[in-house]
Amino acid sequence: MEQLNNDICYQALKTRDRRFDGRFYTAVLTTGIFCRPICPAVTPKRANVEFYPSAEAAIAHGFRPCLRCRPEAAPGSPASAGVHATVARAVRLIDQGVLETGSIADLAERLGVGDRHLRRIFKEHTGVTPQEHAKARRLLRARQLIVDSNLSMIEIADIAGFGSLRRFNDAMKQAYGQAPTAFRRGVKPRTSSPVKDDDPFAPRNDDLVLRLRARQPFDAEYLLAFFRARAIPGLEAVRDRIYARGFAMGDQVGLMICHFSPDQSGVEVILRGPAREAVLEIGARVRRLFDLDADVPSITAQFSDDALLAPLIEKRPGLRVPGCWDRFELAMRAVLGQQVSVAAARTLAGRIVARFGKALPDDLVARTGVTHLFPAPAQLANQELISIGLTTRRAQTLADVTDLFADPGCDQKAGETLIADLTAIKGIGPWTLNYFGLRGLGDPDAFPAADLGILKASSMGGGPDKAKALDALSESWRPWRAYAAQYLWSALEGEG
Repeated sequence: MEQLNNDICYQALKTRDRRFDGRFYTAVLTTGIFCRPICPAVTPKRANVEFYPSAEAAIAHGFRPCLRCRPEAAPGSPASAGVHATVARAVRLIDQGVLETGSIADLAERLGVGDRHLRRIFKEHTGVTPQEHAKARRLLRARQLIVDSNLSMIEIADIAGFGSLRRFNDAMKQAYGQAPTAFRRGVKPRTSSPVKDDDPFAPRNDDLVLRLRARQPFDAEYLLAFFRARAIPGLEAVRDRIYARGFAMGDQVGLMICHFSPDQSGVEVILRGPAREAVLEIGARVRRLFDLDADVPSITAQFSDDALLAPLIEKRPGLRVPGCWDRFELAMRAVLGQQVSVAAARTLAGRIVARFGKALPDDLVARTGVTHLFPAPAQLANQELISIGLTTRRAQTLADVTDLFADPGCDQKAGETLIADLTAIKGIGPWTLNYFGLRGLGDPDAFPAADLGILKASSMGGGPDKAKALDALSESWRPWRAYAAQYLWSALEGEG
């Protein structure tokens, strides 16, 4: 897909091309409102519009979000997420509320850069300052929670970071011109398929429900098949259009049940238990877990003339790269998966969960098949892992990974630093590093060329059957080799 300019944006606006949803926003000078490119409103004249790379940038320039197309519900834009590594980390920390209690200088110190440098690169990549981003995110989060969740207004004001209901009401009226309650009154009741009263995956009256949209096209069927084959017994449950797992946020535990929409438009997330209060962080994790924001048409355009990949893209145009819920959990999975089948790795991980994971309350998870959490690094430190059926060498590698993640500062490490630390651990090679980068870090260019499945798929499609030759061929797929890997894995569907 071409680099966006104003002419391309206006053409996409006129045709309401869904492939551009979330990639830019249209501000209408005559109304002071900004919209998504798919907005059903009458297309404004070219002279009356300006284009912005993110909703935050449009808000910072004084425009109000459209009430019809709801910019806050659009898939995440590259500009909003930040394409520079430091900016991406800054956006993540701001979204977690770091500026609610600290300053730009504090944020810059945490990122290891100067505050002036942070302001400069942040505006360069997102179009707004860090403070403007934080303010806009509060507004966008709040309206998303009003329309897409069943939270009360007091809960939304607190979770979105307004501090008080009065501040929340004033800010929303100023930004949208209406009281927050008006948005919920204007939402049409959502209809869902009838569920049996004894269905453990159906929402309860006190559950929190959050609805997340996916950038189109979105292949939910393949994602569910991927997670079903790898679901760890006791930790995860995968049913028809359902993915569920236990999770913890700090000292609080919860159950997450994800219902994939029949029309593949997105995911309805049911949150049960006290940990549900971290709904915004949970929502962000779910978006990464299912790769909901991937701009697949732009990515696959690079593969359109590739003899090996083009037929696979035609078969599954909305394929995503599955992410992870937790980096430590994924690192352990990756080590367990070395040189064994998917089923064998799943069995070993299930033994770790059953033996060392924290049991969840029965009233939280009854009849779901979910029973335990994946153990935290501190819980696994100094435990004897050979007993689950591992070799001495593999058990030591897992112990070293546990020690790495048990370091309190590990959560703040950049991806490249974490990869370097993992590289230094004996028993971790290129396959494990690339698999961890692909799923654990969301690196779009990670490519485990030595993976036996990928090599088999390549050979089936007439490509190289040796890692070195495939790695050389993959140079033409940069920087989207993770998606190429996923397409090659998809070619093995139905293989024994």
